[in-house]
Amino acid sequence: MENKMIQNSEQLALTKYSFHKLISAIISKFKNKYEVEFMNDSQLFGFGNYDIEKPSLKNEFETISKNYINGKYLYNKNRELKQGRPVIKISREYKHVFLNYLNYEDIESFLESEVVDEHELEKQFSLLKTTHLNEDFYYCAYYFGEDQVMIKGKLVIYNNWSNIDFRFVYFDENDIKSEHVFYGVIKMSEDFMFIHTRYIENNTKREGANFTFFVGKSAPTERHYLIGTYSGFDKYNRSIAGKMILKKFSNKKAMENEFSTRKVDPLFTQELRRERIIVESLVPNITSKISNITPYSSLFSSLAGTYMFAFYGNDDEVLYSLELSIESNNFNIISKDPNLIIKNDDVKLIHRGQNIHLEFEVLGVSYLQKVSIYIKTYDLKNPKKDIFGVYSGIDVNNNPINGKVKIEIAD
Repeated sequence: MENKMIQNSEQLALTKYSFHKLISAIISKFKNKYEVEFMNDSQLFGFGNYDIEKPSLKNEFETISKNYINGKYLYNKNRELKQGRPVIKISREYKHVFLNYLNYEDIESFLESEVVDEHELEKQFSLLKTTHLNEDFYYCAYYFGEDQVMIKGKLVIYNNWSNIDFRFVYFDENDIKSEHVFYGVIKMSEDFMFIHTRYIENNTKREGANFTFFVGKSAPTERHYLIGTYSGFDKYNRSIAGKMILKKFSNKKAMENEFSTRKVDPLFTQELRRERIIVESLVPNITSKISNITPYSSLFSSLAGTYMFAFYGNDDEVLYSLELSIESNNFNIISKDPNLIIKNDDVKLIHRGQNIHLEFEVLGVSYLQKVSIYIKTYDLKNPKKDIFGVYSGIDVNNNPINGKVKIEIAD
């Protein structure tokens, strides 16, 4: 057959004649199998108040796919046919289920067997080829960018998932918009989609950003959202990396409408805020100039050890105690109680090394669920008297609490 390439199309586009043949074959096989002449639509397709114990196409398809099937999907496609829609598009997932139900390996085999009208067959193959070559896909990208604000981008994918146009919008202090344009290629490998881009400056192509998104086993076009990472440089010529979310749109107009405003869904902001790594553009000639915190590395290294923390309530009584260690190599916070696990921990020197900040969550039977502790560095490193700091956190009842914390250095 001359159109072998169509097997890899993400969607299956059928003329109304071909789709009529497909759905007729499916319903005919189902009714012959169960020897029924008539069945209402909700029971036949498997939606609404249908009886799950009785036969339905939904049950048939789920037996084949081993996954959840929307019983109304084929019913809605049948309605499109009855309403006279000239082309009916079926997603990749349902395409395979429908063909497998009829014992066909691919759409070509089905068409050769079921569509005997040569004129209709020619129209169908022409549609498949045109749709496969010309269909574009539209996404908006969201990430936490320069100047600590949410940035939007628009991604258009062309030529059977091979070429892309990626544009990001920025606003200056006068709210004037400008776009940064990248061009690139897509490569699929295993469960991931890789995008490599370039941009044009002074009529010269220059290296742009790189993107990696997890797509899983199914086709990326079947996913309404893709989550991944980016790496490249920002408008201040700093090396950057971070987390990015792509949202799929059904057409170019819908994508452009989303891209045209500064408004961002708070859900994306919550997921992406602070999810960004920035490496300043500098070349240090000595270790102490790697960053503005490296002069405190010797002080930081001395924080390793084992400590007993006693957390006080408002009545100056101890609410809870924890024995914790700060590892000497990785500076992870470890619980000395084997029944407790410390997660999402962080150890920092802040305010030019004058204060120590410890933050962590506790998993297990613990009064404290999450806590932040602030200690004066001088007091901890020169323990001539009792060492106290302050804490704030969440208790076992999800109530916010705060108070003073006493720190004892274990022998």
